[in-house]
Amino acid sequence: MSGDPLFRTDFPSLHASDVTGEAARRMLASHVTDLPVVDDAGRLIGIFKLERLFGALLPKGALIGFGFEDLSFTADKLEHLQQQMRGVADTPVRQMMVKAEHFVHPDTSPLEIVLLLYRGANNVPVVERETNRLIGMVSARDMLNALQPN
Repeated sequence: MSGDPLFRTDFPSLHASDVTGEAARRMLASHVTDLPVVDDAGRLIGIFKLERLFGALLPKGALIGFGFEDLSFTADKLEHLQQQMRGVADTPVRQMMVKAEHFVHPDTSPLEIVLLLYRGANNVPVVERETNRLIGMVSARDMLNALQPN
């Protein structure tokens, strides 16, 4: 990533012991759908994704396979989902985080980042090559902003 960095260094992160309710509050405050999870040394250990949180709110039958869209057997009121959310709010982030499959380094080319974003990544962690310490995040929005003419 030559020139001006494409990634932000001021971003929220989580620790594995943080709880899901706090993660949701940080997502809302930061307007993001993914948050990096780091260990005590700041090394990237996973990603907390909004889709995983939503999955925890769905009935197990809805998660078993694709094409299961009839949820008429469940309560479909917002109050029920709010109750489900309260039920998972104290769940440690470590139980919902996923492995960080995509990450880049400070010297990764912008084209490689665009490819990751094209393939579906929303936010890509930037880690030091030698230590795996999280130093930034690059989002699709960051990249789109960088691509705008001056």
